[in-house]
This record gives sequence, C-alpha cells and structure tokens, in this order.
Amino acid sequence: MKGDEPALLDLRKRPATDADAEFIFECIKRALGPHVIATYGPWDEDWQRKNFSRTTDPRSHEIIEVSARPAGCLFVEDCDACLELHRILLLPEFQNRGVGTRLIRELLSEALATRKRVRLRVFRVNPARRLYERLGFRVVGENRTHVSMEALGGT
Repeated sequence: MKGDEPALLDLRKRPATDADAEFIFECIKRALGPHVIATYGPWDEDWQRKNFSRTTDPRSHEIIEVSARPAGCLFVEDCDACLELHRILLLPEFQNRGVGTRLIRELLSEALATRKRVRLRVFRVNPARRLYERLGFRVVGENRTHVSMEALGGT
C-alpha cells in the first residue's frame, strides 16, 4: 500500500449490512481504541461491545474498501444545514495512505454541491485533527475530551 497515490487507489464504498457489525466494531477498536484509552483509561471490551450494540446501527454506515479489501467504515448523516461526519475509521494498515484525505474531499465536494457545511467531532488526542485542519476544518467548540470542527463544502 505504501506509496500509492490517492487518485490511483481502487477506493470503493458500499452500504453496510447487519453482517458488517463485527467489522465496524473492529474498526472502532483498532482505529479509535488508542484514543479511547488515552482519554478514558483502559479499554473495557464488555462495556464497549454493549455500548456499540445499544448505539450503533451498522446499516447507517458504509464500508470502505481499498483494492477490494475492507479498510474501514464511514457514517455521514445528511442533516438540514450540514453533513455530520459521525465516523470515518480506517484500519491502521490503511491510515496515512491518502484514503481519508480522498474520502473527506469527496464529502466536502458533496457539501459544496448542496450548499452545506461539514461537521465532525474528534478526540483531542487524535492526530487526525491535523488532517481535518489541513482540509479546511476549523474548531467551533471543545470540551475536555473532544474538539468539534466545521468546514464549508468545497474547501
């Protein structure tokens, strides 16, 4: 994967199904787990699985595939005034390869076409914040654990 140009990646998205629930959970655990631990302390597998089952509908997600391999998941909610990026998670082996940049640029283009903003929330300790800032997101709120960010479509 290393060295692939984002434009050359065979990147696809497909709707998730209930059968993708375990993969989505694995994305959360592997992509967000270190930030959860840094923010809240040790990972509690039982609590995380119960919370996931209670709060997550896999069908609201898309599965990101790179060269036909499952690479991560995406959950965007189209609200009246914005596109809310609830989740963009890439497995560690697909991070820092241009995949996230390409997906967020596509989302920003969609927002521009519909004259909407894109909003997201990121852990303070998550280095992905630099990617969001580079792509035009600005801080609009923060608390002890997270930063809320927003960008105009097309940025």
